[in-house]
Amino acid sequence: MTSILFNRRWITLIVVVLVWQLLTMLVDIDLFPTPMGVADSIGDALQGGLFLYNLADSMVRIALGFGLGLAAGIAVGILMGSRDFWNGFFQDLIVLGLSLPGLVYALLAIMVLGIGIAAPVTAIAVASLPFVAVNVREGVRSVDKQLLDMCRVYRIDKSRLIRRVIVPTLMPFIMAAVRIGFTVAWKVAVLTEVFGASTGIGYQMRYQFGIFSVRGIVAWALLFGVVMLAIEYGALIPLERYFDRWRPKVEKVI
Repeated sequence: MTSILFNRRWITLIVVVLVWQLLTMLVDIDLFPTPMGVADSIGDALQGGLFLYNLADSMVRIALGFGLGLAAGIAVGILMGSRDFWNGFFQDLIVLGLSLPGLVYALLAIMVLGIGIAAPVTAIAVASLPFVAVNVREGVRSVDKQLLDMCRVYRIDKSRLIRRVIVPTLMPFIMAAVRIGFTVAWKVAVLTEVFGASTGIGYQMRYQFGIFSVRGIVAWALLFGVVMLAIEYGALIPLERYFDRWRPKVEKVI
């Protein structure tokens, strides 16, 4: 119980809130929201299920888009890591995809596909694919070649080779790709909803912007951030630890 109460994350949160409150007292800007004002807006968003309704729509778009981007990114990454031809074929496209900001994907998807679920799903899939592909490519390249040669010498069947050698080697890289790609996915989802949706977290931020409510924008951003943190610590990090359990832990690099 003591370790939970005095966890460093709680200390960080308290320090941030105190600094925030101090800034609102020092900065003479009427629109600069106070922590209590944002807390009131959060309470309003939670009442009547408004937040849950919009969150559900956003999460559906993220799940569909990132699912497609993850599947395609894994396939492209495996091709790039195992064949020089495919690495050269996709290399420039992947670099371009990594370089373009999420706003470009959002705007192009809306202009081409219009307002609907297809636009955010497509934007999320295309934006997250390069990040997944790069990580998976490095995972394929990290497979122990000597171990593969030994498996061939002992005539280990392919299904067992994939289960026992290739998949365990790739899983940490795939989980890293999931964590990175997922953060990109929800950013692109919000951007797409800001410009071309009638529901979702991004739409609510646009509505708050339209009524010049800074605290409303901050409130919806914080609520969505809390959900992303819950997914990170509740699902992604435990899964990463599980799939990475066989690897030796490095206590200190330097």
